[in-house]
Amino acid sequence: MPGRPLSRRTTLGSALAAPLVLAACDIDPPTRESRSSPATPPPPEDSELVAGVVAALVRALSVLDAATTAAPTLAARLRPVLAAHAEHLDVLAGAVPEAERPTGEAASVPSRPARALAAVRRSEQRLVREVREGCLAAASGDLARVLAAVAASSAQHGAALAGAAGEGAP
Repeated sequence: MPGRPLSRRTTLGSALAAPLVLAACDIDPPTRESRSSPATPPPPEDSELVAGVVAALVRALSVLDAATTAAPTLAARLRPVLAAHAEHLDVLAGAVPEAERPTGEAASVPSRPARALAAVRRSEQRLVREVREGCLAAASGDLARVLAAVAASSAQHGAALAGAAGEGAP
């Protein structure tokens, strides 16, 4: 039996609250005995996985930037998604500080707001798939939990943007 559909208000509220919840996330926090020691980096096999997720986030951010440039009327609607992805990127890039942060290639997004929004939704769906795959492949339980939170946040943003498109996005 399918669950009750989420209301627009619940979906948008969840999407806006996700960055606040994720801001408290940390990968492998210090143990209780040693509060002053730095966070433990993920296992070496997870370093490549984190780099892949960071690249996916950078790619999603470039699509969001291109969409706000191509269709400025979407800027307010996309601001929470941009903020959440920037927060996710900071958390994950901090987990592997020695790795270089990739630079995003300029994305091409249509200037019509409805089409730009569709491009952002496709980008969010791709990001959710990539992060979910990373979550399943993670050797570190803490990393898997953070990636699960990133995937959930991105899925909520995608749902909120799909709802916004259904409301007659310009």
